[in-house]
Amino acid sequence: MLKFVEDLAATGELRTDRPAAELADAVWSMNGPEYWVLSVDQRRWSPGQFASWLTDAW
Repeated sequence: MLKFVEDLAATGELRTDRPAAELADAVWSMNGPEYWVLSVDQRRWSPGQFASWLTDAW
């Protein structure tokens, strides 16, 4: 994930206020379907709310 984050950062499409290793961990943790299930199914976020939050997080 670190290489992916470094490549993404080089495009300017990734936030720059956190260390790359921390962002790699965050990307890894957000990369599974469990994240959607926990947010949308369990916490009752709307799909749009989830998409907005995820976009802001990146």
